[in-house]
Amino acid sequence: MRAHSGTAVFTVLGRRMLAPYHRPAGPEGRRFPAVLFLHGFPGAEKSVDVQRELLRLGVASVAPRFLGSWGSGGSYRFTTLVAQARAALRATRRLDFVDPRRVAVYGFSMGGWTALNLGAAEPSLKAVAAVAPAGGPEMLGPGTRRFLAAHARVLTAPAPDALLADFRRALSRFDPAKAVPRLRVPLLLVHGDADATVPAEVSRRLARLAGGPVRLKIERGAEHSFLDRRAALARGVAKWLAQRL
Repeated sequence: MRAHSGTAVFTVLGRRMLAPYHRPAGPEGRRFPAVLFLHGFPGAEKSVDVQRELLRLGVASVAPRFLGSWGSGGSYRFTTLVAQARAALRATRRLDFVDPRRVAVYGFSMGGWTALNLGAAEPSLKAVAAVAPAGGPEMLGPGTRRFLAAHARVLTAPAPDALLADFRRALSRFDPAKAVPRLRVPLLLVHGDADATVPAEVSRRLARLAGGPVRLKIERGAEHSFLDRRAALARGVAKWLAQRL
């Protein structure tokens, strides 16, 4: 059976969630190690290049679109991202091409924030990789409301003031600095030192707090999206994940 891509449909918190996936080549009925991909806010960057590199290495990927974003139903809420990720993980493990015992998680930006919290809540995961993960209360500033409102235009989301209040609650309740000390699985943190969206100090601090094995990679000159070095990022992260699955 050839490698192929498709879209699964999950029911999460009573709403329809779209979950594009990549299945490696192999016999029908075979179950593959898999990585759950969690996109950022609003999710324009979905790290498909990392997924395709994993596909080349024989690892499946499932990339759910959070509620309120990119075709999924419901409304976007920061406070429900972790619950959504846990539900998506359960649904991913039920897919007929996924080995439920060999699943890791990858997150970018706000998805990295979610991945760190998911890893702390789901110790059965094999590894956690977070690229430019958002932090806790240090993410709040005078321009936060404007930033959220501008990026939420492509989403089904609350009005700016309500979205800001939801963001504040999420950062307090799910501060990754509280989650990473509970992590026991291998953790990879990748961050650019020219990131103007999430300071690299966030990942440095999280690495110091990690409760298990951690690798911190600070990319000199890289900005938040890593657009000028995506190929190297995809190869490095995919190799690290595949080795732990």
